[in-house]
Formats: sequence, C-alpha cells, structure tokens
Amino acid sequence: MMPAAARSSASLDLEGSEGAREAAYRLAGLLIVSLFPALFWTSILALGALALGEPLSPLTLATVGAAIAAILAAVFNALFARI
Repeated sequence: MMPAAARSSASLDLEGSEGAREAAYRLAGLLIVSLFPALFWTSILALGALALGEPLSPLTLATVGAAIAAILAAVFNALFARI
C-alpha cells in the first residue's frame, strides 16, 4: 500500500516528463512547419533573382528566410496554443 503523499509525487513526476516530451514534439513540429517552407521560398526567391540577372546577397536571403520562418512560427503558435 502506497501513502497518498507518495502517490501524488509519483504522479507529478510522470506529468513532468510527459510535459517535457510534449514540449519536445511541439518544438520539432514548429521547426518543421516554419523552417522547411522558409527554405523553400527563400530558394525560390534566390533562383528567381538569379534568373533575372540580379543575384541577391547572402545577407538579404538570410534576412528574408528568417523573417518567413519567424512569421510562420508565430502563426503556428497562435493556431495551436493551448488557452
């Protein structure tokens, strides 16, 4: 027979590890949702600029990619945040 205090602390430990696992999955999902489309659209922009004869600087491409990723991450968090 387990005392009530031991049961409640055991359940807290399980909830804590489950929360950490859920946070890791959420971060992985956030990276997939934001980074892959940002890389895709940045490469499309780079190829388009190259085709027009005016290649963009790496700093410009990095800035555009970071902005796209940040916007997508903010939208993802807003849509799937728990209230």
